Amino acid sequence: MIIAGIDPSLTSTGVAVVRSPERVETATVTSKPPAPGTETVRTRFERMEKITAEILDLVDDADVVGIESPAYGMRNAGKIHDRSGLWWWIVGQLEARSVPVVEVSPPSRMMYATGKGNAGKDLVLVTAAATYKQAEITGNDVADAVVIAAMVSRLAGQPIELREPAQAKMRALEKVQMLEAFREAGAA
Repeated sequence: MIIAGIDPSLTSTGVAVVRSPERVETATVTSKPPAPGTETVRTRFERMEKITAEILDLVDDADVVGIESPAYGMRNAGKIHDRSGLWWWIVGQLEARSVPVVEVSPPSRMMYATGKGNAGKDLVLVTAAATYKQAEITGNDVADAVVIAAMVSRLAGQPIELREPAQAKMRALEKVQMLEAFREAGAA
């Protein structure tokens, strides 16, 4: 079973595709906003459409995709409306292709990576790089995507960690709800 993880972003989306426990492909989908004063509804839509198309090309053969759920509590995050639109655009395209989608909350991702549900991005990056040596982790977004893919892989009965995670990390999985269709497929 091929499992993908996505950490969506308007500027730097992390993508991880688990092809086997030993082979995790990673990529970053980058996008720059239009020059100040030139942004329109059309340019915003086209940007989201382009980001989504690049992500879908990377996860095209995935049997299930984990995606980080929106973090609405982030006070400093800009473009919250557009980030939500991008999330729904990605999820909608996956659903239209009948690819099961599993939401992973940021605190669950952090806890699974580090054992702490409020870990900083750099701690997640360092821990993910040390844990998932079969993945080329080039930045925070890719680290997050690899952890999301690892969580869904474990729930699917195909763990990619060399060792069993500590109990604190395993508790992070309790909040991830696998889709009924995914369960019926015999994956979890």
